[in-house]
Amino acid sequence: MATPVGILTVSDKCSRGQALDTSGPALRQLLESGQQRWSVVTSLVVPDDRQLISQTTRDWCALSPGSAGPLCRLVIITGGTGISPSDVTVEAIEPLFTKRLPSLATAMVVGSLKITPMAALSQVAAGVVGESIVVAVPGSKKGSVENLQQILGVLPHAVDTAMAYAGTRHLHPATPVANTVEPLAMCGCSRPDDDGGTMHVAEGLSNDLEASVVRRARKSPYPMIPVDDALQLVLSHVAPLPPVQLPLGEIREGHIIAADVIAHEDVPGYPAAVMDGYAVIAADGPGTYAVRGAATAGRATATPLSSGEVVRVATGAPIPAGADAVVMVEDTRLLESSDGEEITVEITDAGRVAPGQHIRPVGHDLRKGSVIVAAGSAVTAVGGEIGALAVSGLSSFLVHPMPRIAVLSTGDEVIDTLGPPSALEYGAIRDCNRPALLAALASLGCPTLDLGVVKDDPDALARTMQEALKTCQGIVSTGGVSMGERDWLKPVVEQRLGGRIVFGRVAMKPSKPTTFATLPQGQFVFALPGNPVSALVAFHMFAAPAIRKLAGHQGTSALRPSTMAVFEGRDISLDRVRPEYLRAALIWEKSRWVARVTDQHQQSSRVASMLHANALIALPRGTDQKPMVRRGESVTAIIIGAPHMGV
Repeated sequence: MATPVGILTVSDKCSRGQALDTSGPALRQLLESGQQRWSVVTSLVVPDDRQLISQTTRDWCALSPGSAGPLCRLVIITGGTGISPSDVTVEAIEPLFTKRLPSLATAMVVGSLKITPMAALSQVAAGVVGESIVVAVPGSKKGSVENLQQILGVLPHAVDTAMAYAGTRHLHPATPVANTVEPLAMCGCSRPDDDGGTMHVAEGLSNDLEASVVRRARKSPYPMIPVDDALQLVLSHVAPLPPVQLPLGEIREGHIIAADVIAHEDVPGYPAAVMDGYAVIAADGPGTYAVRGAATAGRATATPLSSGEVVRVATGAPIPAGADAVVMVEDTRLLESSDGEEITVEITDAGRVAPGQHIRPVGHDLRKGSVIVAAGSAVTAVGGEIGALAVSGLSSFLVHPMPRIAVLSTGDEVIDTLGPPSALEYGAIRDCNRPALLAALASLGCPTLDLGVVKDDPDALARTMQEALKTCQGIVSTGGVSMGERDWLKPVVEQRLGGRIVFGRVAMKPSKPTTFATLPQGQFVFALPGNPVSALVAFHMFAAPAIRKLAGHQGTSALRPSTMAVFEGRDISLDRVRPEYLRAALIWEKSRWVARVTDQHQQSSRVASMLHANALIALPRGTDQKPMVRRGESVTAIIIGAPHMGV
């Protein structure tokens, strides 16, 4: 299995968008090209901020009791290794080292000195943090790659050694637990434990389902990853569902056309009248004419038109042979009739026409062989796409199907609100998460499976989820993902369903415990927090983009639409630890988008803060330089519903 790697780019300019990060992508290419040893699982660009560099490294290397390992076994930091006052990378990471690896740093410098004497001015560094190897290399694209190349051959052994020796014994009790079998460490230099056994490495990060509460982790073993990294991980683990052939009547809003739709015939297939009037020979001009019958929609006249004659035509009717123009009925006058039929009419001077006037020629709307609807087009509620498909000459079309998603709530205290009404006992709460999520999924066009409320029982939870996975592409659950003794979602996914937790915490407020897991058959689980606002925010931030991608949507704007808006409301202090997502109403007002917070109380338990919300205001983490967002500032609003039009 590939070793997980994190790449941290340190640059003030890159973090502000004033320069492009070229070193990070170059290092990724070096690591992932040609062999399966390394897999870059996370990457981030941060400013030259000593505390931020240190905290990010600490998070990526975090190891807690009950953990199988950190997010990253190898962390490469590029940038901030020079001698200017702003270069603080080495100062930020060296205090974290449990073991220094000066020889690795020396190898990088010696190798680089053969290329440039300027390598003598670089403060490269290497060391062990927990069970991870951390390496700091120069910030230039060329320098970062050259330095890493000097030690790339020994890094696999260094990583394996760090895994074997870096204190994994504290994850296990001093006395072996009966009937417990753990996989052996596969490092070539592993050594026996003091008791004569072999070093063990824990599998998975979640608490053991068979262990007592005293064995549970006291701190979350899951690193808290940035929001953008979490979304990138989600989207990298899902792919559009294979296309299916659907009849026109089953295609709905939200479906994505999977292949170009080609017109099989000209539309119209005949020259057609654009308006009600008379088919004429344009060269005849104004005058008195005999009316030779009528051509109505769907019915043409058989005899070609002769000079001195006109044929009455309705809008859309075929133009008779010989005619080359249409005169509007408003530009004529009835002269003679008999038994309710027109005999002669006069075309007035206003009825002068040129050849082709008021006639829709063959193929005017659609040409046979042309692309009517391109692959990747979304079917909207406006009706244009359905209309175009209907006139293509085809009866069924290749589209990406909507994923079927199962929804459940967990908790002994949760009362089902979609069943018969029941009294609310002391300590119980009514389930608002499941109904809200089912409605949100329906708005995306998803067929759903309602799994109800599942009690805090691992066996019941596993059975319910296993049954749902027989017919569903994914499961969205709420509750059971935090640090409580009966929070079973993560261990059930890992130990009963054979899944892999991709991430178990996200650096955001609310929704920090949001969990995303993949399953052996390609399905996924979004285990969302139990607080109703946390569940809905996490759904719109992560689950909704994943579902759109499954359904065939492409591009950032389709997966996670956002816009800039003017913030209106009181000044709000920014959280110093996590970026925050306020619920807001996005309104088009006075030629601009305005974002108004829906409720002054934005606690994650207060579902009322989601009332009338159609956007999430993405607020950055606060700093000394930027402690708050003020009324009238421009903010990023992530659209989660139809924006309102102001008055």
